[in-house]
Amino acid sequence: MFSLPDFSVRRPVCILICVVSLVLFGITSVLGMSMESTPEMNMPVIMVMTRYEGASPEEVDSMVTDVVESALSAVTGVESMTSTSSEGSSMVMLEFDYSADTDEKTDEVNSALSRLRLPDSCEDPTIMEMRMNSESVMELNIDGASSDNALAYVEDTVVPKLEQISGVAQVGTSGGSRKYVQILLDENALNQYGLTMNSVANAIANAEYEVTLGEADRGNITLSMIGSAEYGTYQSLRDVPITLGSGNVIHVSDVAEVNLASRSQDSFSRQNGRDGIRISISKNQSANTISLCESIVSAVEELNADTTLGIAIEVTNNSGETIMENIQSVISSLIQGLIVAVLVLMFFFGDWRSSLIVALSMPLSLFAAVVMMSLFDMTINMMSLGGLVVGVGMLVDNSIVVMESCFRARSEGRTYAESVHEGANLVVGAVVASTLTSIVVVLPIALMDGMAGQLFKDVGLTIVFSLTASLVSAITLVPLLFVRLTPREKENSFSNRILRRVDKDYARLLKKALGARKTVVAIALASFALSAFLFTRIDMELMPTMDRGGVSASVEMKTGLNTETSDEIMTEIEGIIAAMPDVESYSTRGAMGGGSGAGSFSITLKDDRSMETSEFVEELRYLTADIPNCYVDVSQESAMSFGGGGGLTLSLKGSNLSALEEAAEKVKETVAAVDGVEYASTSLSDGDPRAVITVDPVLAGAYGTTPSSVLSVASGKLNGTTAMTLQQDDTEYSVKVEYPADRYETINDLYGLMIDLPGGGQIPLTDLAEISYSTSPSSISREDGKYVVSVTGTLRTGVNSASATTQAMKALESVDLPDGVMVEEGSDMRMMNTEFGSIGKALMVAIFLVFAVMAVQFESLVFSGVVMISVPFSLVGAFLSLYLTNTSISMTSLIGLVMLVGIVVNNAIVLVDYTNQLRRDQGMEVHEALTTAGRTRLRPILMTTLTTVVGLLPMALGIGGKVEMMQGMSIVVIGGLTVSTLLTLVLIPTFYLMFDREDRANRKAAKKQRREAEKNAADPV
Repeated sequence: MFSLPDFSVRRPVCILICVVSLVLFGITSVLGMSMESTPEMNMPVIMVMTRYEGASPEEVDSMVTDVVESALSAVTGVESMTSTSSEGSSMVMLEFDYSADTDEKTDEVNSALSRLRLPDSCEDPTIMEMRMNSESVMELNIDGASSDNALAYVEDTVVPKLEQISGVAQVGTSGGSRKYVQILLDENALNQYGLTMNSVANAIANAEYEVTLGEADRGNITLSMIGSAEYGTYQSLRDVPITLGSGNVIHVSDVAEVNLASRSQDSFSRQNGRDGIRISISKNQSANTISLCESIVSAVEELNADTTLGIAIEVTNNSGETIMENIQSVISSLIQGLIVAVLVLMFFFGDWRSSLIVALSMPLSLFAAVVMMSLFDMTINMMSLGGLVVGVGMLVDNSIVVMESCFRARSEGRTYAESVHEGANLVVGAVVASTLTSIVVVLPIALMDGMAGQLFKDVGLTIVFSLTASLVSAITLVPLLFVRLTPREKENSFSNRILRRVDKDYARLLKKALGARKTVVAIALASFALSAFLFTRIDMELMPTMDRGGVSASVEMKTGLNTETSDEIMTEIEGIIAAMPDVESYSTRGAMGGGSGAGSFSITLKDDRSMETSEFVEELRYLTADIPNCYVDVSQESAMSFGGGGGLTLSLKGSNLSALEEAAEKVKETVAAVDGVEYASTSLSDGDPRAVITVDPVLAGAYGTTPSSVLSVASGKLNGTTAMTLQQDDTEYSVKVEYPADRYETINDLYGLMIDLPGGGQIPLTDLAEISYSTSPSSISREDGKYVVSVTGTLRTGVNSASATTQAMKALESVDLPDGVMVEEGSDMRMMNTEFGSIGKALMVAIFLVFAVMAVQFESLVFSGVVMISVPFSLVGAFLSLYLTNTSISMTSLIGLVMLVGIVVNNAIVLVDYTNQLRRDQGMEVHEALTTAGRTRLRPILMTTLTTVVGLLPMALGIGGKVEMMQGMSIVVIGGLTVSTLLTLVLIPTFYLMFDREDRANRKAAKKQRREAEKNAADPV
């Protein structure tokens, strides 16, 4: 019969070549693989954006959003359709199943929109696909005060250069003000000459021209004749002629001033309190982040080399550096895990050669895993490396079992080659079965649907690759090195002396347990009940927060505040942030004007800060709580956030917006009363105040005009009109004709606004229209055709959103809401429940697959069931470790729970398999076989458990770097495996005995004999 251990011993050169090839291909694979923070994730979401400038949210909702939604209803496979209508903008978002082909769905959306009928002034819809990595990979800042027209330099020079870089998808800018040529009208002069704004704008627009006049010969050459007029400087526009109705000609300078002015800012960007221009760069889906960031930095260095303008570009956020830091943290945990595992081997074996033999299986297995990762076109990311870290402790399990068996055979007087033949072949079946259980457990993780499947696929595959490689290494390389290095087991080593004492104590404990089965079962059930209780005491979140020393703050202004007041509030908050000693830098962004204002802060804390990030969040919340006319929401930034832990959010749905408004207030009061909620708000504001100009069409017609023409003239006078663009030197300027800023500054000024009539002459606006006042919601949201209002509760630091949401939903059961209004958990909670459900399915599949492998291995459903008993009792340690470390139940910790199923059964497999061998081959009685198997396998069980645990300790403790993403998984495996091992050493033999037919038959026979003996004693002959 063919045997891999025997083959390896006979063919050492073959094994050596395989090992060298593996190392070479592994190094090549590492150098050739891309690095990313997370695996590539495709979001099945398509967004349709439509601009309708000047329209109110109600107009956008009825005239644009409703039309777009009707057209998109023809798209198949849509799981949900949500929309938001705000001033001048409509966004409709389609969400599909994760299995959907987004390219195919984009074609369907394009086809549906091709038949769309929208208002004439509405722009064509823009289709965008949502990408998990579509956010900016790098942010730059330029000091806005460093040049008179820095924004022009950014838009005309910096942005085009960055867009040329391969892999750059989009370059966006915010802040700064671009210069423009201002034609500032003199109203008295216009009236004197009988001119209107349009007269001046048309004259300027027609000032530059180029006309083909024909052809003419010059000698033997035919020339094309062109007539043209150009204005090379903005000052020259003063000389543009304007023909009056009388035939006389004047110039622009007679009715207007020509200046170079700065546009009023609707948005701003500041870095550390200084006005600046922010540039954000996003990448293509296929681009490598680190390489792209390096190219951008090189381009920035080239731009900064030009010092003629005195403009310096500063890199404020570099995702490439962040990714490298994240990966280095995980690699650090991986290396530390390897080192600690080797130290554990040294402690148990007491011989460097023995430790070296087993330790070599770890790097070789990792090399093999990396080669397979490269073949599967995977990237080096936190999740794939995290899978290697989780698997590093398990890589030596098979090698330890094989080595232990070879040593035992060697102790019986065999040669090294004979020991390999006897010892290694004896446990091949057990190590194959234990490896298969670990593999079949993680396969469902790699094959999961949804976001969890995309995120954790790399974790599952890397563990499968590394464990498969460790199995091959254990039954090939370990036997060969055992024969070649001839290790010797030190019987009197410190570790062996300790193990002998532990062995004696364990034998006594096991003997008592086998004789007190009911007590053992009671303890087991009590432990299981404890795990159920602990589960209810642990918080839940979708993904753990990754603390990178970042804090974000969003500012919501009171409705109707003007730009000056809003800016004063932002400046006050900037002063508070700048005064906090732990702040390293901060950036400010905001949008002001139009009766509404909003701003945000991004704060980077010092590495040697005096307080935790969560404490800083609490401090900033306290300092900004009493600022009037605004609400400041402060939260901790995470390197990866999918929601589910940032706050309490409830969604109200209904067909009547007024009823939703009423219900939202009641729900808001209920949410505010929930323990842990600091502030509650709704997505419905008090409404943006607005003045509505309603033109009487009959009166307008009587004066030879129309309502749209009247409003167009009014808009031009209020906002100005762009006449042309002017190229001066290397900069392009727009030329705008407008009235002085204070001419139409207040509502009272509107009553004096004169409308130019088509036939000449003017009429007051108020003779054609009425001005009324109302409020308008800032945005209108719908989901699957129903209006949606969100109620959000900001939570104190440390308060979990899942438990707070549960409390709020329970409190709402007694609240009387209007008919037709439905309240449900927010999208974050729904996402968490969906993803947890996917992982739960994977857990059920994993348990079944492990049971199936056991049934095939033992050819017995009973013994398979005995092995599976170790699974539920691993939950005790898993939940206890989460509870004691204050770690939440998240996707990563649940994935650790799935993996735990495959890990904890390995010890039970070794015990049950060896017990069966002793009974089958040596004819041992069941009690003796269980005791012998337990004592014989005690050391390998302790060694494999300890190497797995200590291999994960650096990650669980966060030593060497911040690896919060994978900490929950490590903590679950450590706690579950530790407690499960202690319970397995006692529970598995006890339950084996309870289900053993021979023992049950012997107990029945013994009971029958006792009854007969008692009967005979009662009735003596």
